[in-house]
Amino acid sequence: MFSLFCLKQLQVTLLQILLILLVWGFAYTIQKFLHLPIASGVLGFFILLFLLETQWIRLEQVEHGANLILTELLLFFIPPVVGVIQYQELLIISGWKIVMVIFISTFMVMASSMLSVRILMKQDEVK
Repeated sequence: MFSLFCLKQLQVTLLQILLILLVWGFAYTIQKFLHLPIASGVLGFFILLFLLETQWIRLEQVEHGANLILTELLLFFIPPVVGVIQYQELLIISGWKIVMVIFISTFMVMASSMLSVRILMKQDEVK
């Protein structure tokens, strides 16, 4: 049987997930209303980052919920896998193009991350 502490922790975590979902829902509404060419998840990420940076939301208010979502991230990949199975013909015809886009975009993300870290580390050394 769950102890009172475990139930309290579960309640806090669920409320934190709800807060994250509220930010995402707000981003979804903005994206649809303004017809922005950016995914609501990405927009929500930046809104949450802004709220954390301005300290309107403290890290402690979303930390456990975000950690739970990240630990169960594999569950979020099940729908794309089902989509891959459903569209095998598309993958056979255009699969190499998709793979090239994945490799190029992954390389670009890794390279930009590396350059960002180098720039930030140089700024830390100067200070």
